[in-house]
Order: sequence, then C-alpha cells, then structure tokens
Amino acid sequence: MQNINQILQADILPQLIQTENFVGWTYAVDYEYAYVMTNDLWKHRALGIPHNCFLIAASFDPTKMSSVPEEDREIILLRVIGSSKLPQDDELVRTKIDFSKEQKGIFESADRKMDDITQNELQFGGLKCRVLGTFFVDQGEFWLGSDIESFATAARLNVYRPHGQALDTIVNYVDPIRKRNALETAGQLGLKGEIDPFQIGTVRYTSTDRLHRRDPRATKVNVFVQPSDFLARRTAVLGMTRTGKSNMIKQMVSVVKRVADESGAKIGQIIYDINGEYANANQQDKGALADIYPGNTVRYRMLETPGFMELRSNFYDQLTDGFEIIRRELETAGRATSDYVRAFLNLTLDEPEKSDASEHNRWQLRVAAYKTLLFVAGFAPPTNHRVFFSANVKVQQRVINRAGEELPEPKQGLTMEQARRWFTAAREENLDQGNPLPSSTAGKNWVDDTLQTLLDMITQKRGATGFISGHRILADSLKYHSPRRNSEVADEIYGFLKDGKIVILDLSVGDARIRDKVSTQIAAKVFQNSMNFFVEGKTPPNIVVYIEEAHNLIGKGMNLTDTWPRMAKEGAKYRIGLVYATQEVSSMHPNILANTENWFITHLNNSREIKELAQFYDFDDFGDSLMRAQDVGFARVKTLSSPFVIPVQIDKFDPEIERQRVVAHSGQ
Repeated sequence: MQNINQILQADILPQLIQTENFVGWTYAVDYEYAYVMTNDLWKHRALGIPHNCFLIAASFDPTKMSSVPEEDREIILLRVIGSSKLPQDDELVRTKIDFSKEQKGIFESADRKMDDITQNELQFGGLKCRVLGTFFVDQGEFWLGSDIESFATAARLNVYRPHGQALDTIVNYVDPIRKRNALETAGQLGLKGEIDPFQIGTVRYTSTDRLHRRDPRATKVNVFVQPSDFLARRTAVLGMTRTGKSNMIKQMVSVVKRVADESGAKIGQIIYDINGEYANANQQDKGALADIYPGNTVRYRMLETPGFMELRSNFYDQLTDGFEIIRRELETAGRATSDYVRAFLNLTLDEPEKSDASEHNRWQLRVAAYKTLLFVAGFAPPTNHRVFFSANVKVQQRVINRAGEELPEPKQGLTMEQARRWFTAAREENLDQGNPLPSSTAGKNWVDDTLQTLLDMITQKRGATGFISGHRILADSLKYHSPRRNSEVADEIYGFLKDGKIVILDLSVGDARIRDKVSTQIAAKVFQNSMNFFVEGKTPPNIVVYIEEAHNLIGKGMNLTDTWPRMAKEGAKYRIGLVYATQEVSSMHPNILANTENWFITHLNNSREIKELAQFYDFDDFGDSLMRAQDVGFARVKTLSSPFVIPVQIDKFDPEIERQRVVAHSGQ
C-alpha cells in the first residue's frame, strides 16, 4: 500500500480521479443521497457498476488543478445502493415493449436494429447513491468529512468508479487524528514503535465477481486494518455457520500475536472454544493454533486429556471456590429446604488469624470435617491427601475407644478413610447420653453446631435414629471437581495471560451447564483481577478475549452488572479487548452491541437479524446483500479506524505461512 504522505506531495485529489473510469453525471444531490445518470457504454468501460460499489464525484478537471477554485477542490464519496428512475424511463419502457411485440422469433432482435437515437436513449439509466463523505486536503493533510458541507442544485458533478490505487486510497483511509491517536494508544498499551496495518482481505462488492475481480483488466485491492483497533476494543464477528467466522478469528489471533512479537509487548489471548476447532487440528483448517504457537499456547479441557490442562477445580485445595460451586448448585436445585442444609450453606471456610489460636484450631477442625464430607460424597481426593486438626486428650481417647481401633493422632495427619472413621466415631461418642465430648474450654462442647451439621451429613443421620440425605445432596457438584489440580484454575489462567500466552478453553466436551458456569467464572476472574490492577494504580496486562457462539454465553437477558456486559462496557480501560462471534445478532445483549467498535459481518439468513444489524452504522445499505450472498468469507467490515463499511473477501488463514513467520521471528 502506497504511503499517503508520499501521495500528498503530488496532490492526492487528482490522483483519485481516473478519467478512463468515467460512469456519468449527477443529476440531483442532497445531504444524504446523490442520483447519477449513467450509460451502458460507460459502465462497460469501467468494468460495470456493482451494487454497493464505491463511486466518486467531482466537478474539476484533474489535469488542470492549478485553475480549479478552492471551493471546488473536493471529491464526494458515494456508495451505490440501488437504481433510480429517470423522467423518460416510462416512455422508453413502452418503446422496448413495442419493439418486442414486432419480433417474429426469439433471436430476431439480433438482426433487427433500432435507430441510433432510440438505441442511445435506451442505454441511459439512473443510480441512487448514498453520500459517505467528502475528501479534501487541508494544510497538507488528507481528510474525509463524514458528510457534505453544502451542495449546489445546479451543479453537475462528474462521476467515476475508482479502481486500483484510487480504490486502495479510499478503502484504507485513516484520518490524521486517528493516526495520531493510534500512536498514543499504542504507547499507552506498552507497544514499542509504530505497528504496520495488516491485510485482512480484498475488496469485493458482490457474490458474482466475474468482472470486478476476475477480469484481466481488474486489480484486486487489498484491505488493511489497524492493529490497535483490536486491543482494548470490542469486535463483533457475525454470520451463519460455515461463512468464515472462525477463519476471521484465527486471523485476529495471528495479528495480535504478530503485534506482540514486533512490539516486544506481552498480550495475552484467551479463546472460548465452543466447538474445539482452535484447540484441535482438523482437515479443513490444516493445523490448530496450538501447532502454530507450540511454545506460547496453553490448552484446557473439562476432561483429563494428554496435552491439555485440567479446567475443573480441586475442591480439596481450592476450598472456597469449591464450596461456592456446591452452594450454587444446592441453591439452584432448590435444596435449601431442610434445617441442616440451610446450616450447611451458612458454613464459612475462611481462615482466621493464626494469632487467635482457639479460633484457628476450630477452623482446622471444620475444614477437616468438610473434606471428610467431600470424601464420603465421592469427591476423589488428591494422592496421599491428609487432614490435620487438634483434639484434646479426652476427646482422642473416647473416639479411639468408640472406633474400636488404634487411629493416628489427628495432629499428625489422617488419611481420608481414617478421617471418615474418626469423625463417625466422634459423632457416636458425642451422642452418649449426658456426656458429650468435652472442649478444652470449660463449659463448652467439642462438637459445636457447625461441626454437628458436618458430622450428620457425613453419616446421613440426624440424632440417634433419624435419617437424612446428607452427603448425597452434593452429587450434582461432583462434575466440577478434579483431584489433579493443585491451584485455582482461574488464577492460573490469568497468570498465563499476564505472561502473554494464548489460552484455549476447549469447551466442546463435558456438561454444557459446567461450560457456561466455568466460562463465566474465568471471565469474572480476568475482569476482576485487571480491575484490581487499575484501582491500585498499576498497569493491567493487555488481554484479548475471544468467544465463539457468543449467544450461548452472553444472552440479551443479562443484567448490566453481570460479568460479560461489564467486560464489554468497562473492559477497555482495564486493557481487555473482547471479540465475540455469533449467528444470532438479536440474541446478544444490547449493551455489548452498543459498545462494539469493530464489525465483521457475513451471511445472515433472516430479516430479524438484518433489522437488528441495520441499527448500527451504514449496514442498512447491505441488508439485501447480506441476506442473499452466502459466499464463505464475504464480509462487510467496519472498524474503529474506518469511517464507513467496506465489503471485503476475507483472506483464508494459512497456518503454514504464520508458522514460517513465527520461526523466522524466533530466529532473530
């Protein structure tokens, strides 16, 4: 792409006008629309005028710029949105009908000719175009206003269809202010130096691209995007299945990785991989992201799998997180109806200060009983896991006597099976009529109300003879537990993101309910940790979050205080970028849509989705095209830096090319 500043030395405005691509004149202009009279011959010479293509209109002769008045030194940018009716159209239609009536055969018209005047009249037609803005040069800088400042009713503007370099200048235009802001933003994000824009595809106006892309006279024009548009921004990738959403996300991941490599900055990326297409290689894509960035990719899965880290939590080590999951499951299932369940839900596992020896010892006892409850409920403990707590000599002796076997001193550690027998015997001994287990504190029982609830649930008994479900009510939470994990998964993932890794959450296997809850839990941790950095006056790490099938995780019924709407609305100031892909625009939370800066839209198959999309920018111009064209990768793109929507054929992500780039960079 030619440097805009180089073009300006020779005056860019006349270079936009290609007289060989003249297509007609405007016959009416206002602030919103321009109406163009064109001719079949002119259209043919310009390789046709596709629907939604760009046109430019100007009044000056580009070869005589020195004599052009200052007020005429501007070019109006137009987009073709349909046809328009000329005053003589009705009469010409009658002429065509009369001519056809006189034909004797199907192909007779090839031999019969109209007179030249009539034939010439029939070749004229009208175009309706939307006014996108006005190009002009001010103090040596190239500008595009998003409207027209004024119009002359009597003016007749020459209209051209831009090709090649002229079209390149139009579709890759970035105004001077945004350029300067991009440099400042890059500095704020910790990027070193100016990062070159990256190519995402080539201009494509219509599904039928026989002339404007394949004709030998045509030149495919590359479309570039500013890398800073995706950092700490919101990006929508919308379209039906198999129309190129995943390909676009892979392009973004590779671009962000390239920006990190070239700038020396750490940019963490986390992908919510609903279908497993990013974490795993498949024939269609010829390689997974993990294969391209083997040293920088960490994969997670709900089930134990070679090459993947465990996504679930270890309830024995992550006590608070595990108990919150259990509490959530019980409350969701509506099980908080019994006294003992309500008492259990009020349990606290927060560690008190060690300086308060009595309270800390009580906490250790409570934790040991809670872990024993997990054990009898079927939560597999980590290998060689033991529990430790203190018990006075009288309690120990009575429990051993009740158990009828020699058990280790709890202070030295009990296996989970020994703990089960110890606490079972302790409960039975405590029920001894009029002689409960004594506490070291005079006048108090060793078994307090909280411990009694845990002991009852371990043994599924209430009092001497009553039966309760007890530990069985924890069964719904079993699927969230993994004995192999030794740290809290969300904190671990955030550590990888801080280090600039690409984290892929393979959510294609496992319970869908777990997927949604674990996904939100991790997102909440990412958001909260980055917010804490910001609140403490520190610089949060750069993170980009990608969500496939986003309507499954970010529903329109969410509250604004929920994690995902907050991330969309507030994430930018915490350096969190959000990229979400879905085929259901109308199912997305309106707050997220309203805060989206970048849009990549492919085929949508119903008017409801089109209507939802038409509320944003100038996507309404593309409604019919989006409904009809099902070509893979044919997208309408609006980015933060681009002042208007551009129809683009997105480049196919090539894993091998990216792999070669990574190897070359690592060898530097």
